[in-house]
Amino acid sequence: MFGASAGEPLAVGAAAPDFELAGTGGLTFHLAARLADGPVALYFYPGDFTPG
Repeated sequence: MFGASAGEPLAVGAAAPDFELAGTGGLTFHLAARLADGPVALYFYPGDFTPG
């Protein structure tokens, strides 16, 4: 793992920590696997229909 520890905000431009997420169709998204193919851009947004 690299970057901030859990619960700490990341600085702008900092590397994201490695993570896995459940995806659609039973697939899993693993950041380290995607980084092996080259740079990855991550975008985070509030959940649908939530304020902010």
